[in-house]
Amino acid sequence: MTLDVEALLAEARAATGLDDFGDANFRHGLERLVASINGESRLTPAGAATNHGAIVANLVNRLQIEDWYRRHPEIEDQQIVEPLFVVGLPRTGGTALGQMLASDPANRSLLAWEAMQPCPPPDPATIASDPRIALFRERMEQYRDVAPGTWEALPVHETMQSECFFLLDMAFASAAVDAVAHTPSYIDWVLQPDLPEIDSAYRYHRRILKLLQWRMPPRRWVLRAPLHSLAMDALDRVYPDARFVMTHRDPAKALPSVALLMHYSRETLLEDPAPAILGPMLVDRWELAMHRLLAFRDRVGEARFLDVAHRDQIVDPIPRIRALYAQLGWDFEGMETRIAAWQDQHPKGSHRPDPAFFGMNVDEIGRRFEFYRTRFGDWF
Repeated sequence: MTLDVEALLAEARAATGLDDFGDANFRHGLERLVASINGESRLTPAGAATNHGAIVANLVNRLQIEDWYRRHPEIEDQQIVEPLFVVGLPRTGGTALGQMLASDPANRSLLAWEAMQPCPPPDPATIASDPRIALFRERMEQYRDVAPGTWEALPVHETMQSECFFLLDMAFASAAVDAVAHTPSYIDWVLQPDLPEIDSAYRYHRRILKLLQWRMPPRRWVLRAPLHSLAMDALDRVYPDARFVMTHRDPAKALPSVALLMHYSRETLLEDPAPAILGPMLVDRWELAMHRLLAFRDRVGEARFLDVAHRDQIVDPIPRIRALYAQLGWDFEGMETRIAAWQDQHPKGSHRPDPAFFGMNVDEIGRRFEFYRTRFGDWF
């Protein structure tokens, strides 16, 4: 299947009866993504269907989001105040931390079904019975059949907190696509420093959050996505009062785990998942991310950052999360019970990736991340 930009746009319009996609900057990323998929990805039938469906779904979401703003311009008056972002390398405990923080009823998290389909914006009266909950469950069951390894390594359910890079996907300016396609030229474009489309993507990220909180408190957002580490300056321009929790783990352990997780989907969706190419690509990308993240941290100062070690979450997360709450000035009452309950419901996994299978050398990873280890090795 060859993707065609105009055909994709027309399909989304036909599905909704709408024609306003909002900020036209999304077209640049869409065109580059489609060209990269067509020219560089050899997709299986499942991969072709997955990529086509994801692009159309993001376009449909854009049309519906703009329609809600057109009919309810007061949504623009919503304010996103002091959001907390969990950043750092992937597979360093950010998912577990995000879920435990999401158990606090005072926190507002992006739910998995909201990330899939933000419209109509959630309503307190129907939040537990929204039909998108069942739809998300159905889609995840289908995905589990397609890529069972991914499900075992990172199980997802409809009411759990979702990474918020899905909102950037709707602006077609996200480096997350190579879990489902091989798109090196698109990724090179996305990773350019000071790319205007990245700023546009974060403005759209905020636009979606405003819509989601419009009828649905609370308004203390806790968000997470390791990919933010690649674009901290753009995030900061859109959320200048944001605070950050940085999760830490030895990169020589984290990065092979990332590769394994991505390989589970790539081996189903790509004719050649190329694991020996995937590993070095991930090392390059996350080395760049850590340089950018630490440079940003140096520039804005330590006051906006807090830290969590992966090992603490494995052994006993309660003391560290209690300390986080104290640093943030949040009320910890009831959280110890909620965290313990979450731990009981989520046993630890036991995946052991082989770095060599992914073209990775743990000694080389150690050398390349020495700048990070020197500064934060005590957190590993």
